[in-house]
Amino acid sequence: MRKRTWLAFLLISLVLSSSAATTALAEKPRPQALVLGTIHQRHGSNPNYTYEDVVSILSTFDPDLICVEIRPQDFRKVPYLKEMMLATIWGLSHGKAVAPIDWWEDAQNAREIRAKLAKLPEYVEKDKEEKALCARSPIVLDFEKKYGPSDKEDSWSKSLGYQYWNGRDYNRYYAEIYRISMQVYGDGPFNLFYQTRNTRMMALIRKAIEAHPGQKVMILTGSEHKHFFDAEFSKDGSVELVDFEKLLPLDKKPLEPAVMKFLEEADDSLYYEMGYPADIDANYREKLVPLVHGPDMDVFPETIPAANVLKASGILARWKAARPESDGRTFESAWLDFLREDYGLATDEYHLLTGKVDEGKIQDPFLRFDSYLNLGRCYDLLGKREDALRCYARGEELIAGTNYERAKSYIFQNYKDVAYRRPKNK
Repeated sequence: MRKRTWLAFLLISLVLSSSAATTALAEKPRPQALVLGTIHQRHGSNPNYTYEDVVSILSTFDPDLICVEIRPQDFRKVPYLKEMMLATIWGLSHGKAVAPIDWWEDAQNAREIRAKLAKLPEYVEKDKEEKALCARSPIVLDFEKKYGPSDKEDSWSKSLGYQYWNGRDYNRYYAEIYRISMQVYGDGPFNLFYQTRNTRMMALIRKAIEAHPGQKVMILTGSEHKHFFDAEFSKDGSVELVDFEKLLPLDKKPLEPAVMKFLEEADDSLYYEMGYPADIDANYREKLVPLVHGPDMDVFPETIPAANVLKASGILARWKAARPESDGRTFESAWLDFLREDYGLATDEYHLLTGKVDEGKIQDPFLRFDSYLNLGRCYDLLGKREDALRCYARGEELIAGTNYERAKSYIFQNYKDVAYRRPKNK
């Protein structure tokens, strides 16, 4: 009798214990996850989905964990998509956990393979099949009737805001586009290994969530990935998926100092781990190119806005502090002095560079011929025509045999016949 009583008591205890554990598990709140579709580098030219908007979305949701579309092997070591670096800087400056969740293999060269395959007869037929399936899809037809044809997307989507890029229409459309693509091509180069890449990225997201327990997770990814991640989260209910619309209106706060420095001064120092980037000169050079070496800027410096020169000056000051001995830094310093119309100082700096060129100490072909070209232009502006002609001749010698030679007549213009005169900057 006592044995039965004891067994009954044990059974009841186990049932109650199990019930209590189940209740506790059920009551434990699930993490909230917001998948934010971004438009990569286009935030800088879209007035309705700016980098500042990305910051406002981060501030409004205030996640505990931020997942960014950066490969783990590249995270905080090399420059990456600007909005992903921005989110990393925002997270680090707020003491948030930040995890890289991108995946792709360098060896795949998917876009190159796709370009070659597209020329083959069987893929020409596959392209026709894909277009036919899209033409019969109600989802595709409704979307393109509302927004415009997909082959014109680059033009009509430039001004659409964050609600569009994270909205139901866009996500249903791309889910359908990729469903058709998978049906026609399978999981391969033509859809950039859609299934493989998204599955690998999803695994990295789940791993990050497990490693950084918290109540709020934001996943920043290219907008074409959002539908896949949303669907995967919805399948198992492991997280509470946040509808972007529920986040509105956004909380517009002043930019934090680190974020402001990144956006306004291209100061990404907080992004990098100690010892990175490995190539400091290349990192700073890349920041200056769009400001003072963009299309036609080196040939027609008068087209460079004064605001660009001012912004470049701040970048150059940080470069000088990091690498004062850099020839690349000296070259950019001379170029900015030239743009500021301080031709005497620019001449002194170009002299240092051309001396190193003739000693074989500078190997970069652009720095070699352009230092002589710009020194010649300085001499012309200082009224030293013979010195200018000598520099132009030497510059043309140095451009021979380089990848720039075919543009020699454009780069050197007619300076050997007519002395260079510089119009005023805009």
